[in-house]
Amino acid sequence: MSVVRISKKHRMVISEEIRKSVPIEVGQEVLQLSLGDSILVIPLPKDPDIILKRYLGKFKFSRKLREAAERQMVKAAARA
Repeated sequence: MSVVRISKKHRMVISEEIRKSVPIEVGQEVLQLSLGDSILVIPLPKDPDIILKRYLGKFKFSRKLREAAERQMVKAAARA
């Protein structure tokens, strides 16, 4: 744990201790979440496709199947 100071431009420097424990690179995007009076900063994956492949496995995207599913959803919504 470390304490950092917010600059006049509301910038914060991530301490070396944290940079070493959480793999983050210059230019990498992070997600900022407001949790009441706290801020949570979560590094986003450098290549989200790799993360998706890990969770989805051999999932194949099909534009035709997506369009067919959309048509079915529109029909179901119109009946409701």
